[in-house]
Amino acid sequence: MGGGFNVILVAFDTLRFDRVDQVHMPNVYSLLRDSMFFTGHYSEGIPTHPSFTTIFTGVSPLVHGVVCHDGSVQLSRDIPTIPRLLKNAGYLTIAADNLATHLYSGWFAWGFDYYLDIGGVATISMGVKVNGEIVNAKVREALELVNRNRGKPFLLFIHYWDPHTPYIPPRGYAERFYRGDYTKGDLIDALNSTLWGKFMLKGGWMGGLVKSGVRDLDYIRALYDGEVAYVDERFGEVLRLIEDAGLLDNTAIIITSSQGEALGEHRVYFDHHGLYEWDVHTPLIIRLPDKLVSEIGGGRVRGVVYDALVQNTDIAPTILDIAGIQRPSVMTGSSLLGVARGEWGGYDAVYSLENTRQTARMIRTREWKLIQWIRADTYGRRPGHIELYNMSKDPGESRNLANEEWDIAMRMLGTLEDRYRRLTGGSAPFPSCQCS
Repeated sequence: MGGGFNVILVAFDTLRFDRVDQVHMPNVYSLLRDSMFFTGHYSEGIPTHPSFTTIFTGVSPLVHGVVCHDGSVQLSRDIPTIPRLLKNAGYLTIAADNLATHLYSGWFAWGFDYYLDIGGVATISMGVKVNGEIVNAKVREALELVNRNRGKPFLLFIHYWDPHTPYIPPRGYAERFYRGDYTKGDLIDALNSTLWGKFMLKGGWMGGLVKSGVRDLDYIRALYDGEVAYVDERFGEVLRLIEDAGLLDNTAIIITSSQGEALGEHRVYFDHHGLYEWDVHTPLIIRLPDKLVSEIGGGRVRGVVYDALVQNTDIAPTILDIAGIQRPSVMTGSSLLGVARGEWGGYDAVYSLENTRQTARMIRTREWKLIQWIRADTYGRRPGHIELYNMSKDPGESRNLANEEWDIAMRMLGTLEDRYRRLTGGSAPFPSCQCS
């Protein structure tokens, strides 16, 4: 059993699963030798507000109701959050974040003794973004607070906005991933092929790049990769600070992302809408304190890859398990320490939804994945449109088999609908939400 261990939760906003490797993120990757790596982890709701609310509560978006980003629905105080639960258990709780202060979602500050505001928020239109140096300055403040409260367990939430748009890494980072001529290519034609792309061309960071002569899609992708490399270095600095403070042995470190990022797949350019793998399949790394490693067994938690299907609803119950706190019954997720202990092996299916730039829902098993659009979108899909993919043969989701495998599609849609009705009490597929 866990109990009294420190917990550091690190979230890289819009980090793709496929960027967690030695090339893009050597510092994060180095942690894998001492960690559990859950390669079948999915975000149950996207983008930012639904995902982070789910991470903080361990509750499905269909239950907590925050199903769209920057909408009118506020989280109910009846739903417990990890900071509140740990604070009530005697933890010092600190956040280096800005979700509560710059995105008008105050529930992200509930339960924190210290909410260290990292400043402005990433926006496409303004091209303004928090960078890792500012976040790390707040982390240093947080560790000073920890030092002043020695002997008291702590929760520290660190939110890096990198590699979220706008992709503006410091000089030298994108160049690691690009050797072409950025003035040649079909960037403008590609963006003009969708309403979202046309919006990006009107101004902001993308409009500025185009005005400066950028025409190569791969150059924009290199900017994203440069952001990933940049924020990995910032995380490496934090890891060294934790080690230098003598905190590593008694601290759990959990690394994840809110959602992934589209870099042109399915004609979604440089944003996070769509329930395809690049958006909902997110990294999850858990490094446990030494004592917990001894209790569970090093062979189960150090340098182990679990391919079980799990969801970000499982993060909060896992943190409570590490802290030795009972899981509230409202939580729909389960502790992933149970996977390590051999108590369960993941889900038969995982789910996701989105209700911001488009409205759709998803179910994925090991072999199959189904996406259903609830409302028409800007890509020409009509309400009720279904896509079905064989994930074992087509991991890139390039061939829609809904017509060829209609029986499978209807069976999966039935499972998806049954779950939605069970969690919503038989109401409409999506709780009421007015998006701004």
